[in-house]
Amino acid sequence: MPIAAKIFSKVKRIANEQVAGSVLGGIIAKKISGNYILMYHGVSKTGSTRFNSRHASIVCFRKQIAFLKKYCSVISLTDFADGKFDPDKPNFAVTFDDGYLNNFLNAKPVLEDYRCPATFFITGLNEVNDNILWADFVNIATTLTNAELKIDGETFRKQGNCYFSQDSGKSIYEIIKHQRADYQYKLKVKEAFANHVHFQDDMEVKEYWQLMNDQQIAETSHSTYIKIGSHGYYHNNLGSLPHQVAVDELVRSKKYLESLVQYEIQELAYPDGSYTPQLVQSARQSGLKIQLAADHFLFNESPDNTNIKKRYGIYSVDSCLNQLFTAIKTAG
Repeated sequence: MPIAAKIFSKVKRIANEQVAGSVLGGIIAKKISGNYILMYHGVSKTGSTRFNSRHASIVCFRKQIAFLKKYCSVISLTDFADGKFDPDKPNFAVTFDDGYLNNFLNAKPVLEDYRCPATFFITGLNEVNDNILWADFVNIATTLTNAELKIDGETFRKQGNCYFSQDSGKSIYEIIKHQRADYQYKLKVKEAFANHVHFQDDMEVKEYWQLMNDQQIAETSHSTYIKIGSHGYYHNNLGSLPHQVAVDELVRSKKYLESLVQYEIQELAYPDGSYTPQLVQSARQSGLKIQLAADHFLFNESPDNTNIKKRYGIYSVDSCLNQLFTAIKTAG
């Protein structure tokens, strides 16, 4: 991008932030049209991007929710799926993936302050006594070590900010997501890293991976404004698993969550947005009627598809309100 264009872009972002955060915020809101499902992950104290960009700061999250509630229509995911939109405003549904403890501690109070509906999508890892998602473990461990790894007979070395197989040349993420998507392989990856790095007792790091326990999930489900949905059982890339294995995982997740929240789980957000058309149909037959992809569809589905909806991710890559505007812009 030419220097002049970069300067103009920066000035525009600063102007957006200032105007949207002032009494003139309605000017920005009037430029927004359409209906959007937002995808958050974590809400931490500072929104640090040391390990990844998935955690908004509390300050930014509050600004975003305040803006949405003042100038837009924020509706439940159920109403969004049923098309119950305000015709005079842009409509938003708010979702959270992964079930972090910081959702309970930081996001839940803000949502309740603003009477803002949201859906929290949660895995079944508590039931197998696993307290960290594989992606968070790899993100954090990769940041904290440069050691050579041996995983299931394969050698991995760090190049830049990622580990790559010395046999296939593929990144560890690509292998986990697409080739070895089963949970047992993830345990082998964690074991290999654990020989070189220990971070799970570091309180500053813990904010970026710790999950809600069963009691906190149940308490969250009793909130007037928050519903619980499934995010798979192991956080596996379900589209990369054998079909029946993926179906069984969704059924297991649904059963586990229903035992905690005492109502039917009908919402599903696919981990890493990974699914197949066949799985969408089977999930629906299992009672998961509202299904969500991640930042994009995988099979050229229409935006009007009633079986699965696309979301727009919020990431800590810009100033507070511009994080929101960037997500909306990707939909344009």
